[in-house]
Amino acid sequence: MKFGFDELFFSRTDSRGKIKSGNTVFQRVSQYSWDELLGKPHNTIRHKDMPRGVFWLLWDQIRKGLPIGAYVKNSSKNGQYYWVYAIVTPIENGYLSVRLKPSSAVFEGAQEQYQALLQAESDGDLTPAKSAEILLASLNRLGFRNYQSFMTQGLISEILARDRMLSVETLSTVRFFHELLLESGKLLETATRVTETYHSFRFVPLNLIIQAGQLGNTGAAIGTISNNYSLLAEEIRLGLDGFFEAAKKVSDTICEGAFLLSTSIIQQEIAEVFAGEAKTSEIDHACEMAHLDRQRGLYAARAVENLVNIQRELEEFARGAAEIKRLTLGLAAIRIMGKVEAGRLANSVLNDLITDLETFQQTLSTGMTEILSLNSALWQHTGQLLDAYGDDTKVAAA
Repeated sequence: MKFGFDELFFSRTDSRGKIKSGNTVFQRVSQYSWDELLGKPHNTIRHKDMPRGVFWLLWDQIRKGLPIGAYVKNSSKNGQYYWVYAIVTPIENGYLSVRLKPSSAVFEGAQEQYQALLQAESDGDLTPAKSAEILLASLNRLGFRNYQSFMTQGLISEILARDRMLSVETLSTVRFFHELLLESGKLLETATRVTETYHSFRFVPLNLIIQAGQLGNTGAAIGTISNNYSLLAEEIRLGLDGFFEAAKKVSDTICEGAFLLSTSIIQQEIAEVFAGEAKTSEIDHACEMAHLDRQRGLYAARAVENLVNIQRELEEFARGAAEIKRLTLGLAAIRIMGKVEAGRLANSVLNDLITDLETFQQTLSTGMTEILSLNSALWQHTGQLLDAYGDDTKVAAA
């Protein structure tokens, strides 16, 4: 069933998933009459090719009061199918689902994942929960850290693709959040690399201490140096544990903000679309406008609140990164003393171990410099987002 990129549609259900209302595009695309839709389960339009795991994830989220986005294949009355990207948000006594036409590369990947998941469900007689678990594992292998990351990348990608299709300029807030998502991904990758670097070299100071012990009194100085290095490296390890968790929190907060902002934009548009539709006797137009306006205002406010949270998380993360950077400089001083002593002893094993320490320290230092630079860029873009959000809000209200 065809519908255009310029068309958005919505439906509202009660808490049990029974259809309470929608707009004319929803009714037209479904090909059911309002009498056939109202009061019926929303799965009336569900296509048989949809994996059960997707709906398990959807219901798991919205029952917790959280919004969710998902690619959904629906079926019209005559058996034709149509794909949507659905944004489902909890409302009073039910749920609101706003849909747009998908076309991005993320959508193409989702279709492949759905086909594989359907096959797995068929072959293994999976429960919906197990199916959802397999889907999450597949998304993780594709580079999405969790489902929130996937649904956010999907929504941002669909808005950008839709704007290209319609030859309209994308709101600056969406563009800035797209940059933030890319930068936060790099931040998390670098934080992961730095943490893994520590673990790959964590036994070098101990090996140095053992080697120094084998040298007896001759190795006393190198033993002391190695012990100091080991103590400082342990401080860095403790710092890295909190630092990595902070990096994940920054990434999650940015991801949440991008989804909230994009949702508010789509809800703004669907409210405008519905306001211009002809009134029908089956739908209480004023009641639905009130629902749409409440959701639009709620998610717009939550998007702004999230931007402030992002700045707070970035400040905390920057403090932790700067502390690890300081400790890394301390490692450099101790390593140089060790290099001098190893050279004096002319011991090839010690020299090799000191070289390993040098590689570790330089890799760590380079990574932390990169992280602080990324953090600065994230901070700058967050500030631009706050400014742009105010400008976009004024444009929307005009």
